[in-house]
Amino acid sequence: MEIVLAKHQGFCGGVRRAVEMSESTAGATAGRAQTWGPLIHNPQVVGRLEDAGVAVVEDLDRLKGEAFIVSAYGVEGAVLEAAKDRGMKIVDATCPVVIRAHSLAFKLVEEGYQVIVVGDHGHPEMVTLKEALGDRVTVVHTRQEARAVKLRGKIGVISQTTQSMENFREIVGDIALRTKELKVVNTLCPAITVRQEEAERLVDEVDALIVVGGHHSSNTTRLAEIGRTHTLPTYHIETPDELDPAWFAGIGRVGVMSGASTPEWIIADIIRRLKDIGAEMEERATPAAS
Repeated sequence: MEIVLAKHQGFCGGVRRAVEMSESTAGATAGRAQTWGPLIHNPQVVGRLEDAGVAVVEDLDRLKGEAFIVSAYGVEGAVLEAAKDRGMKIVDATCPVVIRAHSLAFKLVEEGYQVIVVGDHGHPEMVTLKEALGDRVTVVHTRQEARAVKLRGKIGVISQTTQSMENFREIVGDIALRTKELKVVNTLCPAITVRQEEAERLVDEVDALIVVGGHHSSNTTRLAEIGRTHTLPTYHIETPDELDPAWFAGIGRVGVMSGASTPEWIIADIIRRLKDIGAEMEERATPAAS
């Protein structure tokens, strides 16, 4: 069984920055640092950070310590103010791409546009933007939701940084037919976009696809969706233990790619396990010497 590795693997720049800032803060505060929710959407990395002294909290009563680390997606204003009120040092690890996207949304609002954002309801990036702009911004996830929005005046459209390129393109196309003045600002993360483009190419070159990353990672989920859309056997996993040898019966080439919050050490573990599975399959297929 041949393993075909995607070119773009491991952390994107924003995730690497957030993890390094958290590790540095943990070392400087002797385990008295906290994040509101996970720093990134990868449980294994978050677990390692917890072992290093970066606690995950989701209850204001538990918010305390020497430092508060803002996650890569940002954090609600009320939580940030609570951390400041408790005298915690603020370490802002928000991804610069997310900061840019939010700044552009604010600019569109200031310019008088009705702002529509293509994104996932409940995603931290969308929650913080909605908190800041309220009814001046509308989040839509599907073409059906976008069609239900009553458009008025000039329309500005942006995207959650980890959104599907195809979903963004389709919704923008639909809106363009319904308004006389439209301004589209591409806020898709380049590091995410290049992986989606690579997935579109890779699905034509392999017999099965393994997508490695947190099960709650939106950008990783997008990659798996691309494989499934092409009716390719596609498996979204977090760890090597999830690999099932039965998946690879009759498979000649298996592609491996990762989400932007997946560390290289997990990818290396996955590849080692795949090689073991391939060797076991080859051994079973080889007739025993008489």
